[in-house]
Amino acid sequence: MKVQIPREEIDQLIKQFECTEAQAIKAYLDGKEASRVSFEEELRRQLGPKKEEEKWQVPILTPREIKTHLDKYVIGQEEYKKRLSIAAAFHFAILRLLDESTEEPSVKRFRKKNTIIAGPSGSGKTYCAEVLGDLLEVPTLIVDATDYTEAGYVGKSADDMIRELIDVAPGHSRQEQAEFVNRYGGIIFIDEIDKKAKDRSLIGHDISREGFQRAVLKLIERKYVPIDNPMSPASHFKETLIKGAGKDPRKQKNMLSTERILFIVGGSFQRPHNDLESIVKDRIKHEGGRIREDGSFMVTGFGSSDREKKTRTIENSYKEANVEDYIRFGLIPELVGRIPIRSHVNLLSKNDLVRIMRDTEDSIIQQYILEFKAFGIDLKIDESAILYVAEKGENQKTGARALVSVWETILTGFQFELPGSHFKELVVAEDLCRMPKDALLEMLKRSPFLDYIESFKREYGIELELSEDVEAYVEKYAEDNKMEVSAALKQLLKSASTLNYMNIKGKFQVTVEMLEDNNYFNNLFTTWYQEQQGAQATAAGGSAI
Repeated sequence: MKVQIPREEIDQLIKQFECTEAQAIKAYLDGKEASRVSFEEELRRQLGPKKEEEKWQVPILTPREIKTHLDKYVIGQEEYKKRLSIAAAFHFAILRLLDESTEEPSVKRFRKKNTIIAGPSGSGKTYCAEVLGDLLEVPTLIVDATDYTEAGYVGKSADDMIRELIDVAPGHSRQEQAEFVNRYGGIIFIDEIDKKAKDRSLIGHDISREGFQRAVLKLIERKYVPIDNPMSPASHFKETLIKGAGKDPRKQKNMLSTERILFIVGGSFQRPHNDLESIVKDRIKHEGGRIREDGSFMVTGFGSSDREKKTRTIENSYKEANVEDYIRFGLIPELVGRIPIRSHVNLLSKNDLVRIMRDTEDSIIQQYILEFKAFGIDLKIDESAILYVAEKGENQKTGARALVSVWETILTGFQFELPGSHFKELVVAEDLCRMPKDALLEMLKRSPFLDYIESFKREYGIELELSEDVEAYVEKYAEDNKMEVSAALKQLLKSASTLNYMNIKGKFQVTVEMLEDNNYFNNLFTTWYQEQQGAQATAAGGSAI
């Protein structure tokens, strides 16, 4: 229960009873608690005992059941999903066994299946943990390691993760939230842990890297963390009372043990030099005669003829990483040793991205269909559009995150123009994906030239005049470069914004000669600027005379 302590009431108590501030605060808090207890007793006297609330428990699921659920949301990554399912299933099953057992446990401190996961960004590392937390209904926290530093320095400390986990737990007060975590456990996923790896080129203690790793190590082992911010006045007061009474801080209700929290740490482990894959490959190369199971496969690209076909090999070296490799990368040995489970994710292929859009329960396509439906528009996405977006997304090398970027680029104009219009259906095929702006203007029965002229006038207050020769030149340019007419206009007139800085108003005639010269508008601005400087110099000379 949170209790506010009015300054004026504390001052009044000190004056009336001639006591210290600490004595006045303690008496005030005790009085509030006594009032609450009396209130509860009076309610029970008049209304009878409260109905017992149904006891909640973390659902006990087998690893197979957990993985089956993950399969609905995460495509591929079989090894990672299997490892994560095992870690979570056994962790929370043991917690429930210890909670319900009436006998003294045979194991005082069970070894948690803390997990480290390596692999390319956007491949499902954090998303798996989010889906897992939703399934188990336990407090789950996803954090970025780069947001934290070593205790004692400016910024959030590793201990703040525990307090943030308490924040997402159910309960009517912070104490109840902490008790929920202490009883049922929780999950903390620390992403970007590779950004906290020690850089071998640096000398000395690195507070933002090695110091943070050691702070995380203490949390993973077992540490009692104050549930309140230790820098707050209330926390300082409670600590003073505890120390003054000679009590063990570990047995106090305002402290939470991290023993029941499952930790998962992950990262891409990539950097410009000496990345994890290079370290693994270098080690394997010097292990003569060893048969590797690194998941190597051949990917064939397409040229204009069979002779121009090119091949490249993609090796998944993450699965071969061992303790020594992580230590060489820059993680401290103690931390790697406390994380016994190692797993990996694979780089997502075009086929993976297609399946992510088409086969997952919370598919991005279903989300867009729902968004347009909210405005009464029936969105239909053709298979050709899915294949096009998957290919574009694969080229961006950012995994599933690329899909949102590609789809937003395609649909932004339609999202702005269609809601509130007479259109009730939008069919998205490959042709629309390749030239969305022109397709939208065609739907709206608007010329791309007129649209550009109006847009330029709204932005800069200048009305461009485009002759038939100019329009023909732009259309030919767009056809030769396999681009939209709208995109061609932006490309050819990208420097026309300089007109705004030359105080040009009203109409401006654009000619073919201007479009043929890439530097026309820049040169025009340079000439204008020099003339302005000369005019100012002349005026200054005349006034001096």
